Order: sequence, then C-alpha cells, then structure tokens
Amino acid sequence: EKIAQIVTFESELLQKFTEFYGRVCQWVLGVLDPGQAWSSGVASSDSPELPINKLFSTLPEFILDDIADTLIQSSRFRINILANVNVQYISTLIQTCVCHPAHFRNPYLVSKLIEVIYMYSPDVQGTSTHIFEMIITPATSEKYLLPALLNFYTDVESTGATSEFYDKFSIRYHISIITKTLWYASNTTHRLTLIQCLGDAKYVRFINMLINDTTFLLDESIDALRSIRDTQKLMADTEKWEEMREEDKAAKLKQLAQDERQCKSYLTLANETVQMFHYLSQSIQQPFLRAELVDRVAAMLNYNLQQLCGPKCADLKVQDPKKYGFQPKELVKQITDIYINLDSPVFLEAVGGDERSYKPELFALAITRLVNANMKSAYEIEVFSHFAEKCKKVYATKQEMDLEFDDAPDEYRDPLMSTLMRNPVRLPSGVVMDKPLLSAIC
Repeated sequence: EKIAQIVTFESELLQKFTEFYGRVCQWVLGVLDPGQAWSSGVASSDSPELPINKLFSTLPEFILDDIADTLIQSSRFRINILANVNVQYISTLIQTCVCHPAHFRNPYLVSKLIEVIYMYSPDVQGTSTHIFEMIITPATSEKYLLPALLNFYTDVESTGATSEFYDKFSIRYHISIITKTLWYASNTTHRLTLIQCLGDAKYVRFINMLINDTTFLLDESIDALRSIRDTQKLMADTEKWEEMREEDKAAKLKQLAQDERQCKSYLTLANETVQMFHYLSQSIQQPFLRAELVDRVAAMLNYNLQQLCGPKCADLKVQDPKKYGFQPKELVKQITDIYINLDSPVFLEAVGGDERSYKPELFALAITRLVNANMKSAYEIEVFSHFAEKCKKVYATKQEMDLEFDDAPDEYRDPLMSTLMRNPVRLPSGVVMDKPLLSAIC
C-alpha cells in the first residue's frame, strides 16, 4: 500500500505501473480460464459458469491485492491518468472475479475489488469514469454483476480480519452505492436484472439483511445521538462542567468523540440502506410482501418511525446534526413513502398487527410532523392519512380478535412467538411452527 501511495504522485510511473498490471491481468485471466479468448481483454462467451481452477488457486493473493491498492490510491489522486491507459484487461479481471467469488477463499480480496468499483463510481468521483464504464458495460456484467453483489452482501459476515464486524458494514456500503448507481444508470438492463433477482425466492436473505442492517444501524445511531445530546447539555451548563474533575472531563470528551465517530459512520450506511428500500419499493413491491418477510418489514418501519416521531424524538436534537449526517426529515419522508409504496391488504395487516411498535397515536404524531415541517405536499399527506386510517381499522379488529382468542389452546400458538399460527407446519422434530416465521428464520 505504501508503494501504491508513492506511485500515485508520479504520473509517468503510475502509467507504467498500470500498463504492467494490465499485462499481469491478461496473464491471470489466462490462468483463470484458459479456454477463453482473452486477446482483446473480453471473454468470448457470457456463461456464468466458471469451473474452479486449481492452478489459479495456487496464485499468491498479493497479485490482486497490489493491483487493487494501486487503483484505489489512483482514484484518490490521479484519476485522469487512467483515461490515457488501456485498462481493458484490468476491468475484465475485476468484473470476472467479482462475478465469481467462489474462486477466492479470502472474502477480503473480493471486497477489495468491489471497493475498486466503488471508488471509480460516479457517486464518488462526481462523474462516470472510463474504468467504471468498462466494468459495468459488458453483457456478463449486465447479467451477473448485480446478482453477485447481492449474494456477497448477504454472505459477507466474516472477512477473517479482527475488525470484521465493522468491515462488513463498509463492504455493504460500497455495494449499496454501486447498486444505486446501476439502478439509476441510463442503461436500464441493470435495473431489470435487479428486479428479476428480487423476484427470486433465493434473495429473501438479501432483503432480510437489509431489514436487519436498517434496524441495527439506526438503533446504534440514535443511541449515539442521545449520548451526544447528554454530553452537549452537560457542557452547556458551564457551572456544572467547571465543577467536574479534569479526569472526568477528559473521559466525557473522549466518549463524545467516540460517539460522534460511531454516529457518523453508522448513519452513512443507514441513510443508504433506507434509500435502497425507498427506490426499490417504488418499482417492485412483491418481494417485500412475501409471507416470510412482510411482518418484519412492517415491524422495522414501525419501530424506526417510533424512534423518529415518537414521544422521545426530542432526545435526538443535537447541535449541528448535519455534521453526523443526521437528516431526520428526510428519513421520516422516506419511511412514510415506503408505507405508501407497499400499501396492500397483506401489508396493512402486518402494520396494524405489529404488537411491538404500532399504535394509532404514532401515525397521528407522524402526520403532525409531516404537516408542521412541510415535508410533503398536501396530497401526499392526505394519502398517508388515508393509509393511517386503514391501519387503525386493522388494529381495532385485531384487538377484538385478541380478546376473542385470548384463551386459545397452546397448540394453536407458535412456540417461539406465542401468536396464533396462520399456516402451521410440522418439523421433522415433531415441533409445530408458523410457516411465515419459520421461513424468516431460515
């Protein structure tokens, strides 16, 4: 990495390194798939199948690691240099490796190549780059890049590093940005591929991860914001602050700095995750309304709406919230949009049936906030108010049913959630569970 940093400050040397790495990539491609015609740097077929190559498995990881380091450093300082260099073999190798992660034992290496794509994306550079276009344009990318990224988003729970818990969120952030870029690209093929992927039952895990990440990241961010607010209030009370011992002050300031770093980091990914829910739910609703997911989607939305609009939302008022990337108005606007995007009988049942967070009063508070802060047009607020009324009726009906079935036998209740089972199934162990809950767990 230090060599990569030095190289980026020497234009001529960087150009030579890039040309050298292009030849290395040509050789690696030949090792990876000897049957392909790589003379032009483009595969002669777009088959998703690429058998595991034993010779490729013996190659040292630093070959690709060094290439990725140099490209990442170049993206930060010398982005224009690569416009004058033939990067066809480099882009083809990156695209091929990301689309076939099974060839790598170390997921960190694949994540490094994904970071290269992210660093050259328009979202980071401000405009589309030559190498980014060359990675996403081939037919193989249009068909297999997004499915591979969604699978990696789900699978990247462990990178082998000591910081793997935080690494996975960074990797998912990179994937979120690339996905958003491809979604809004002028070439709609990537968007159609993503819609097709989400319609496939095997991507239920991806949506589950989105739900988990949104809840966790917003939860951690909100806890950090509350801690920041408490410290800021303490520091604002000059008399009380001056009475504290110096070591106590130092401890508070250290905690404040840690809270600020954590809050900014978590909110960066949380904002992207909520935004992904927002634009996906506008165009495709069915994946979020699957029996095994709809209750979790509704519970996630209700819980986060309660955090942002509930009685304790005043605890989130901090000095200079933009410093942390905290945009409560935008989050509330997007969450209320998602409710409307998914409006359907099955979703209304899930929202009104959420025993943890849903209350009719919560939606009334949200509507008041939308009106007072002028977040939406009068028509949009009317649509959301109508949705809230329908949820309120579902909630009232459920309350009546709960009273009616309060003494239902235990064998009619799910053993985990103690709720009445709608679709009971018997497991090989003999235990009977509700199928939607079982599908969400598995």
